[in-house]
Amino acid sequence: MSNKLILRWLSLRPVSGLFTRIPVRNKIVIIIVLLILLPMTFAGCYFYWNISQILTRNANANLSLLIRQTNDNIEKSFQIIDNTSLHFLSNKMLRNWLIDDMSLSDDFYKKFVNKTEMEEDLKYSLMFNNAWNISLLSTAFVFFDSDNYVSVLKTPPNIEQTNKNNLAVYQSVNGRMVRGKEILKPSPGDPTIYFTRVMSNINLPRQRLVLIFGTNEADLAEEYSGLLDFTGAMAYIIDSRGTIYSSAGKQELGSVVSPDILALKDNTDVSEVKLGQETYLAASRSIGTTGLTFIAGIPKKQVLSRLSGSMHNYIWIITLIAFVSLAAGIVISLRFTRVVRDLLRNIRKVQKGNYNTRMPAYKDAELNQLSATFNNMTDEINYLIKEVYEKHLLIKESEIKFLQAQMNPHFLFNTLITIGYKAKLSRDETVYRMVSSLTELLQASIYSNSLAKIPIRQELDFIQFYLYLQKERFEDKLEYTIQIEDDALLDLLLPKLSVQPLVENAVVHGVEKKLGKGMIHIHIYRRNDSVFFDITDNGNGFDQIPQDWNNYENLTIRKQGHNNIGLINTHKRTKLIYGEPYGIEVESEPGAGSRVTLHIPTDLGE
Repeated sequence: MSNKLILRWLSLRPVSGLFTRIPVRNKIVIIIVLLILLPMTFAGCYFYWNISQILTRNANANLSLLIRQTNDNIEKSFQIIDNTSLHFLSNKMLRNWLIDDMSLSDDFYKKFVNKTEMEEDLKYSLMFNNAWNISLLSTAFVFFDSDNYVSVLKTPPNIEQTNKNNLAVYQSVNGRMVRGKEILKPSPGDPTIYFTRVMSNINLPRQRLVLIFGTNEADLAEEYSGLLDFTGAMAYIIDSRGTIYSSAGKQELGSVVSPDILALKDNTDVSEVKLGQETYLAASRSIGTTGLTFIAGIPKKQVLSRLSGSMHNYIWIITLIAFVSLAAGIVISLRFTRVVRDLLRNIRKVQKGNYNTRMPAYKDAELNQLSATFNNMTDEINYLIKEVYEKHLLIKESEIKFLQAQMNPHFLFNTLITIGYKAKLSRDETVYRMVSSLTELLQASIYSNSLAKIPIRQELDFIQFYLYLQKERFEDKLEYTIQIEDDALLDLLLPKLSVQPLVENAVVHGVEKKLGKGMIHIHIYRRNDSVFFDITDNGNGFDQIPQDWNNYENLTIRKQGHNNIGLINTHKRTKLIYGEPYGIEVESEPGAGSRVTLHIPTDLGE
């Protein structure tokens, strides 16, 4: 059983999903907090919804009552003004003017006396008039024509401007030749609401009498000022076309309301309406027979403002409870998940190779059973390691040594042929160097078998000894280059004589039978956590690239009499030492050369 298999046995199987990756003790804390918070959250939502419904219904009822009472007060104010106009007509002089053919004399003195007597009668009539006493009326004019009129004023700040405004109203009303009463709109320049009544002489219909009463719009607005105590509240008195007679915004007097507000004119029941970005509770009431409509509304959020304050307090309470629940959940989880903590800690020890780890005893029978099961498992692993795994390693090591020894005769045979050939042809220092190089190679392959791995630097020395011998053999027919991407790679380790057989394969099977100069290029480089050795030659190439390195008996033979034992042994040694992802890959094209790549992990000797 391999070490990876043991670790796979001990490790937990990954399960998809975020919640499944959360530690058990954290799950307990989350569950405790949720069990407390969820019911309170649902209760809070229900409380907020239920109370908001009650508050909204109460607000609708109160707003409806307030609008009705306010409307009644406004209607009474208009009725008082109307009654005042009728009361004026009971004045003796006005009554005589309407019945008899009576006009103001052209005599200046007589005209002055008549106007003075008439003003005195009007003042006396207003002395006991409720509208005048409560300041509902501020001016009263009686026009006989545009040059003759009498007036009673509550000492306005600008008498001349007041007379001018009333004269303009008279001309507007008299020009239409309409009898009866009429209410004229105010404006920002003249915030006075004018109530007019036009009467004609019975005998002379063209002889008209115009009564004009003025009331300050601000005095009328006092009737609904209570509604405006709500922030953002609105209140309007409008006619059928939406002309504003009274409003909280005095600059709007005389203008036309927006279509959204005008649409509320017939909405007598309190309802929710959207005005701009704000939701209002709004309703309207007709003001008697005046043809005017009173519209009022308050923002819904003002109705629920106190509820929002209560919800803020509720949220603070929930936060406090959540904090207490979290603390309690942590304490409880530490108490009841001790076994999980102990189990994880001991599993990590086993993963690091400490198979003598033992779980403690617990008071609960179920936990004790878990502890005993874990201890039995570690005992079984110890047995497997000592009785099976170590024996298996000895077998693998013996197989590796056998494969290493299998390469030496083939290499020694070729080398001895070269030395013998040179010895026959020349007697010089070259023979000495060749013998020295051969000695180094023999020491590496025969007398140093106890070293399983060597630095890449030392492997390159063996390669250069070998290439020197072969270059002496082939002379100018062989050229080679060695490229190292980073000198730091020279200190990494690899199995001894792993690259040299690949170079030998390139020389013997690639370059030896090539017509012309043979080139061998060795490239050593690193990618992520892997080291690669590329041996490229321009020889004859493979007729067919091997696919199954482990079943070398079925490999296609590139040269008669050779069985590629160097490539095969290196590939099997690499897999035995480092595992399945590593080994040799071959790229070749017949007649164009080959590229053999050895892939090993970054080996620091750990």
